[in-house]
Amino acid sequence: MRYPPFDRDRTKPEILDAVDCVVSCDLEQPGKIQIGDISGWHAHMTPIENDYSGTVKELKFSRTPGNKIISTRRGWFIRPNSLHRFSRKFLPFGVIAIFSALILQALFGDDLARIPHFGKFLGTPITLGPLDYPAVLFIAFPLFIIPIILRNVSNLRDIRMQRMLQNSPLEPLDIAIVSIQDAIEFEILNCPNAFRPTQARVVVGMLVPERDVILDAVDRDLDGQPPPGLSTPTPVNVVALGEYDGSSVGESVPMALDPSGNLLLEPLRVSDSGPWVALDAGDKAVILPVPDIKWPGSIYSTLFSIHWEIQIIGKREPVQSRVQNLDLDIDLGWSQEIIMPEREADVIISNMPLSAVRELDPLGIWPDSN
Repeated sequence: MRYPPFDRDRTKPEILDAVDCVVSCDLEQPGKIQIGDISGWHAHMTPIENDYSGTVKELKFSRTPGNKIISTRRGWFIRPNSLHRFSRKFLPFGVIAIFSALILQALFGDDLARIPHFGKFLGTPITLGPLDYPAVLFIAFPLFIIPIILRNVSNLRDIRMQRMLQNSPLEPLDIAIVSIQDAIEFEILNCPNAFRPTQARVVVGMLVPERDVILDAVDRDLDGQPPPGLSTPTPVNVVALGEYDGSSVGESVPMALDPSGNLLLEPLRVSDSGPWVALDAGDKAVILPVPDIKWPGSIYSTLFSIHWEIQIIGKREPVQSRVQNLDLDIDLGWSQEIIMPEREADVIISNMPLSAVRELDPLGIWPDSN
């Protein structure tokens, strides 16, 4: 396995050592599972003969998710504020601008005024109080600080949304799976009156391996130097949702109102999805196509997990804001796991499908739900 870290775009998978170990478990897997090419991001699980004489690690596998996974993947979730995406895309330009301004000031100083065309403008100092400041810094600093301000504003809006929904909570959505074959058929048995579902889809992907299991697989001490691609230990109250995965710490979800991360759904770094299907109020049963790529059935462990879920989005009736005297129309979603049966044959996916985890949106692009 070579699982992608949070900041995978700055990492070259071919130069990272893969996690390679043999595990013993009571889960029978008829065929091999190969997701991704071995030269890049990949996760392969291949049955071996019983007379293997090397080192074997005991690992518990299951076809059903545990309480920890259910607590983070099942339930209501909000649509992250749109300013998150803008601020993330704009911030690198602000960093480049402020560093360029500092370098220009350090190299040229008073000679900035001699640069053709823009020199007089860049070299003219700006007086604030008793001090003079280079004009080039006054140009670059707003480009640097605006994305940070926007990010704080978006986090505050997300927290405000979570607080409003916690003050006026919805009952859980009651979903029954009718059949699981080439498509998922389900029924909504009980839907809160305040929620109007509009679209649904099937999502499959891999959960993040746990840090201590990865370190044990590569024979590294938990308190020692981690291998490339893993972070050093981080206090649990610092990381999003009160947990850490060790595959490079990053803000993969918006700021949570509380450590439990209620109303936030973390994007799956490795994921694939079927098409969105429109929901009508009169529908008793809905059929959702599965992704075109054939994935394995549900598998859960601390190292290798295949997770399936239904995501339903819609609109909640306006909630009265206590901060402002406004009625807010809320985009809201519901996520719930699906227990998919095992595949009888080998499952080979040539390229590991990676999601836009840095976009912070569990849906990638939130479709219109009018």
